Amino acid sequence: MTLELEAVARHWGDTQALDGVSLSVAPGEILGVTGPSGAGKSTLCRIVAGVQAPSRGEVCLDGQRVTRVPPERRRVAIMFESYALYPHLSVFDNVAFPLRAPGASPLPREGLAGRVREVLRFVELEHLERRRPAELSGGQRQRVALSRALVQDARAVVLDEPISHLDAKLRHTLRGAIRRRLARGAAPAIWTSPDAAEVLAVADRVAVLVAGRIRQVGAPAEIYRWPAHLDVARLVGDPPWNLLEGELVPGARGLEFHHHALTLPLPDDLRRRLEAGPAGRRVVLGLRPGELRIGPATGGAPARVWVWEPLGRYGILTVRLGDDVVRLRVERGRSFQPAEAVTLHLGSAEPRLFDATHGGAL
Repeated sequence: MTLELEAVARHWGDTQALDGVSLSVAPGEILGVTGPSGAGKSTLCRIVAGVQAPSRGEVCLDGQRVTRVPPERRRVAIMFESYALYPHLSVFDNVAFPLRAPGASPLPREGLAGRVREVLRFVELEHLERRRPAELSGGQRQRVALSRALVQDARAVVLDEPISHLDAKLRHTLRGAIRRRLARGAAPAIWTSPDAAEVLAVADRVAVLVAGRIRQVGAPAEIYRWPAHLDVARLVGDPPWNLLEGELVPGARGLEFHHHALTLPLPDDLRRRLEAGPAGRRVVLGLRPGELRIGPATGGAPARVWVWEPLGRYGILTVRLGDDVVRLRVERGRSFQPAEAVTLHLGSAEPRLFDATHGGAL
């Protein structure tokens, strides 16, 4: 079963939630969709499930258009970000509801109960099956909604922020467990989250959605190493990419990136590709935090410590580089004080240049 979206758009008056989104999800594949709040992720999920109609475009399952097929006939399992639990039903009955709904394949009572309890054990809620939603915490309600989606024998699975409200330990445990469970099946799956690190960890491919438009689709490593747009670089990484605006100017060895606090010669292949462009072109330099270093006072860019966050094995150091803020990961064994003078070294960093006007990678 393949899931496809063909130029799907959704708008309310002048508000554009989705603008020509085209995606394809192969059988058994997990497509992660990430983007900031308001990017259109939940709208995309509801359109796939059929609970909301697109303003234009088509949704296809296994090559057949299902845009006008009602949700109960699509057999798309959806977990809503808002949970959408029935307040008068117990945890057990909320999870069992899609198995008892009209059109569902009939199951004997023992088989239905066994399937529901297996999923509840999976999310560590088997001891709460008789409670109602009002008697649960927010994280427990989220796991009930997740169970209701996973219990189904669906043609496609759509999980809208499935673990965002769980505590850190359970979030990391379930992240891998849900991925393994989805990978065992043949249904295409969509997993959305504003946390790009979560999506990169669970997805076979990642789509970055910003303001209703797809900015980039690719393998997690490709999204992380080669963001195709400034919007992608602002989302990806923990911390995300450092972005410094400057200009391209002629130097002793050809074009250089000039920032008011540093000058950086461009790698040979990048310089050759850009030399035909105009000098003084405004660009944005992207640097990954993990590739920057604090080193000797000579040969680097002077900076001042802004914030030091020790995290155990490593820490996040935020420094002021002129008027800009730069973050880097520092291995344990160092400590820094506010306003301390340090020298920032780029070392073997792979810079990425973006056009300052349209945001596209150069």
